[in-house]
Parts: sequence; C-alpha cells; structure tokens
Amino acid sequence: MDSTLRPMSTGQALDRTFHLYRDHFLLFAGISALPPAVLLIAQVGFVLTLGSTLKLDFLPAEAVFAVWIVAVVVAYLVALSFATGATVYAVSRVHLGHGIRINESYKVIQPLLWRIVRIVLSVTVRFAGAIAVAVAVGVVPIRLMATLEHTLMNPTAFMVISWGGGLLLVVAVIVCVIWAIRLYCSYQLAVPVCVLENRGAVDCMKRSRFLSRGKGVQRILLVLFLSAVLTYILSLAFSMPVMMLAMVSAIGNATRLAMPIVIWQYLASFFAGTIAGPIATIALGILYYDERVRKEAFDLQLMMEAVGQQQAPQTAAAAAPPAFG
Repeated sequence: MDSTLRPMSTGQALDRTFHLYRDHFLLFAGISALPPAVLLIAQVGFVLTLGSTLKLDFLPAEAVFAVWIVAVVVAYLVALSFATGATVYAVSRVHLGHGIRINESYKVIQPLLWRIVRIVLSVTVRFAGAIAVAVAVGVVPIRLMATLEHTLMNPTAFMVISWGGGLLLVVAVIVCVIWAIRLYCSYQLAVPVCVLENRGAVDCMKRSRFLSRGKGVQRILLVLFLSAVLTYILSLAFSMPVMMLAMVSAIGNATRLAMPIVIWQYLASFFAGTIAGPIATIALGILYYDERVRKEAFDLQLMMEAVGQQQAPQTAAAAAPPAFG
C-alpha cells in the first residue's frame, strides 16, 4: 500500500505539503501566479491610467473607481477559482506519484471553472453572513443598553444590568466568531471534492462538511493560519526595500520616488502571493485525501481497484481461445 495514503497526523500532512511544494516548486508557483498577476496588472494599470481618466468631465471619479473595483474583484475571483482548481488537480497527480504540467492542470479544470466559482462565492457569502451575525450580536445590545440608560432612573440597577449584559455580550460575540470560523473551515474541502469527484456545487459543500467533521476543522484552521502567517512574513520581507526607500524619500523629500515605491509594493505582493499562495491549497488537497482515508478507507478502495485492473487483462488472456499454428 502506498504510504502517502495512510492516515497522517497534522504534522505529517504539513511535512508532506512542504515536501511536494519543494519538489514541484515551479509547477505550483506557476499555477498560483495567475491570481496575483491579475491583481498586479489591475493595480499597475489603475495607477498609470488614473490621472488621465479622472480628467474626463463626463466620467466622474467615483464611477471610474466603482467600475474598476467591480471589474478587479470579478477578474480576481475567476483567476483565484481557476488557480485553486488547477492546484488541487496537480496535487492529486503528484501526491499519487504521477506527473503533470501547468497547462494540463488548467485544461482539466476548464469545464469545472464556473462550478468552482459558485463554490467560492457561496463560501464567501456564508462566511460574510456569519460574521455579520457576530457583529449584530455585538452592536444591537449596545444600542439597546444606550437606550436603556435614558429610561432607567436608578443608576445602580443600570450598572448591574450593564455589567451583566456586557459579560453575556462578550461571550455571545466570541461564540459567534468561533461559529463563523468553524463554518468557513468546514467548507474548505469543497473545491477538492468538486475537482476530484466531479460533483455539483451544493453536493460538494455538503460533502466538505462531512469530510471535515470532527478534528478535520481544527486541522484545516491550523493549515489556513500557518499559510496566512507565511504569506504575511513573505510580504513583509519583500516590502522591506520599499519601506527603506520610503524612509529615504521622506527624509530627502524625493517625490520622484513615489511611483517606483508604489510599483514595488505591488510587485512585493505579487511575489508573496505567488510563493505562499499554493501552500494552503496543497495542504487542503492532502487533507482531503487523508480525511477520505480515515472516514471511507479510500486507500483500500484504490488498492482494490488496482488489483481489479491488474486481474482484468489476465482474465481476458486466460479466456481467449488458444492460437493454433
């Protein structure tokens, strides 16, 4: 049995993630460069064309900005969905010992692109809704307490209510935030399900919640947290020259350096996103396989399929009539 399909601890899954990324760096970095490249082109294009566009009397600056933001968000969402699906497929190939190229990964994902976009949008909307509930739980009671302060004449009663209500409010907000984070993590295997099982968007999200049930959510949260930390560190490292140049520019009042500083900041985000972007997706792809091994004995299924494929030619050969000279 292939050791890569045995149950892994979280540490082993992360070790496998970095092992695959190191051995196939150009593959995964090349796939993940698409979303940062779209964002970089949009940012640089906006900076270079902003001044001339805003001089048009018939086109208000607010309208230009709103249209640009919507176009960038849509383009980035499509690119992110495309790259995520292609990365998941590449992970599935190299994790099981097969070869794959960047163009092959994108070609396989093309028929599934809009389904992945639907999944990404649905997860984003649900997470935003959960965060909105957490905010409402925190804001609405505060407004009610502010109104109650003017209606209660007894200061002692108001103090008791405010302290007790404040404590309950903090607990409620914490519970809602934890629920929102758990909800977000429970849907993170939906894209691997879509790519590797070819299911519908709704079915992918339901299956993701099943696969992440139990300790899967905590493992996914750890992967996302470590990926975010690594992305921040890389972005900070690439931004250090910009910060030093900005300090020199401020001291010397060198306004001519403003544009190069902005461009380099965008490039720093591009490099950080390209290098750190695949890590979370690779880890999620590995966790998908690991959760299937744990919950569905997926390793045994593959082994039985392999045995059946090996026996089929032998059975066919045995059943064939003998050849006579």
